[in-house]
Amino acid sequence: MKKLLALGFTLLLCLSMVFAASTQKIFPVDSDVYKAITYLYISNGYALPSTGGPWSADELLMMLDKIDKSSLPDGALETYDYVVAQLDNGGKAFRFGLDVALEGYYHTDSTNFTNESDWIFNQNQRKPLLDIVLETWPSEHFYGYSSISAGGTKYTDYTAADGAASVYYGQQPFTTNLWFLAPGTLFDLDFGIPYRAFGAFGGEGWSVQVGRDKLSWGPGETGNFMLGDHLRYHNVGRVAAYGKNFKYTFATSFFPHPSQYYPILDGSGNFNNSSNQTVTLTGLNMFMAHRLEWRMFADKVGLALSEAVMYQSTDNTLDLRILNPAMIFHDYYIRGNANSLLTFEADYSPINFVNVYGQVAVDEFALPGEPIPGKDDNALPQAFGLMAGAKASYPTGKGMLYGSFEWAKTDPYLYLRADGYSQNVGDEGLNWIVAIREYYDTGYILYDEQFLGYQYGGDAIVINGNVGYKQFGKWFAEG
Repeated sequence: MKKLLALGFTLLLCLSMVFAASTQKIFPVDSDVYKAITYLYISNGYALPSTGGPWSADELLMMLDKIDKSSLPDGALETYDYVVAQLDNGGKAFRFGLDVALEGYYHTDSTNFTNESDWIFNQNQRKPLLDIVLETWPSEHFYGYSSISAGGTKYTDYTAADGAASVYYGQQPFTTNLWFLAPGTLFDLDFGIPYRAFGAFGGEGWSVQVGRDKLSWGPGETGNFMLGDHLRYHNVGRVAAYGKNFKYTFATSFFPHPSQYYPILDGSGNFNNSSNQTVTLTGLNMFMAHRLEWRMFADKVGLALSEAVMYQSTDNTLDLRILNPAMIFHDYYIRGNANSLLTFEADYSPINFVNVYGQVAVDEFALPGEPIPGKDDNALPQAFGLMAGAKASYPTGKGMLYGSFEWAKTDPYLYLRADGYSQNVGDEGLNWIVAIREYYDTGYILYDEQFLGYQYGGDAIVINGNVGYKQFGKWFAEG
């Protein structure tokens, strides 16, 4: 009898370990759970929660713990309950999901606005027709995620004269996400998937993630200077350690080396950034960054300091000396291999319902004793980015009323640099422009260049405002 009881107890213990609620689920940078916590923080007069995403469930639970549920009005209480429900996986060992979305897009001007970049509702916002999601919780400390979608490719055609083109962005007045119907074809099915797939593990106060996912560092609505959320994916390795008032993140992301697709224009002025599967990949192009975040003055002020380098090597060489997560990357002085960037962020909630924030990016400036731009030879032009904004959140009804206003300005040479003191037109450079390999036309590859940091790059002035209302898990309206 004792042996049977012991065996039964052992089996129950094993089952409890297998189906224990895991807090290592990774929530994406566009997660409604994070947005809900952010609105709760602002409405309660707190500084923004950590703006370095993605986030584990353990970290989001730690954020939520600061909110006093008993003092919340109805709209905030509904939002709070939504967050609690989403952070509870119910002790499942795995979850299989199938999302089906049918979308249509109508556009009156089929002559002037025919590129994906012309659309606010672009490829990142559009949903595939089908999305098969598999989540696994092998144990309390491990988590896996994979999203297999069925949708159309970002680009459907390529010509030497015009480069990449797509029939889904304005060439026809009306299109849908049914890629197999005209003007698309069955062969426009995107086989570059999955765009979000990774494994993660961690514990209380720390998380490690490896795979494909989006990254975003900063409070900006139109983007962020170090890492914007506009890239389709990062090939990322990320380590985060955090407490109630402090967080450290170390992250890497890898991209094709520019030598794979430069020069983009050939000698005749034709586009040349398309390839096929048989071309051997060479060269190393790595983003490496670390970030410190902390909260002060009774959670009223949030600060963040981030530093990163873009490291390149044409022969796949990685100098292991640069992998020190506590080093000041700028002080390696390896201009021939790396381009560094520093950003500083601050936000403050002076009263309940309102938060003000700012960002500064420092790419290039002259230290005392260095050549002065416009005066000395071999001087480098200064390159800064500035952002200021305000966010508001107010609980009403069963949801949250929210809004924001933001201004940003970037210098012309922000993110741009050669590996020396001069650069010819068409040279690849050592800069903060990266390429995503986009699949199109049954097996061809297009190198789609985008800014890694702020999506609008340098030489930009951006003003943005929005207002909306959201009942989390039900509906929202925004304009």
